[in-house]
Formats: sequence, C-alpha cells, structure tokens
Amino acid sequence: MCKKIDSKGQGSAELILITGGLIVIVLFVGSYISNITQKTQTSIHNFLKTERDYLINKI
Repeated sequence: MCKKIDSKGQGSAELILITGGLIVIVLFVGSYISNITQKTQTSIHNFLKTERDYLINKI
C-alpha cells in the first residue's frame, strides 16, 4: 500500500513565497520612485526660490 503525498501544502507555500517576493519588489520600486519624486521636488523648489530672489533683487 502506497501513501499519496499531499502537494497542497507545497503549492500554498510556493504561492506565499511568490506573493511575498512581489510585495518586496513593489515596496522597493515605491521607495525608489518616492526618492526620485522628493529629489525632483527639492530641485524645483530651490530653482523657484533662486529665480524669485533674482527677480526681487532686480526690481
């Protein structure tokens, strides 16, 4: 008499690992995009401040 091996647990574990990996990738991409957005916002803010100061001094 041979016992059948239940593979449902293995499938669930693989699904959990894949889902976890996708979540980690999404978090890293989100962090990268957030970092780029913050740098761009700081750059634009500094540029506008410089131009504003230039115009005020010109007047």
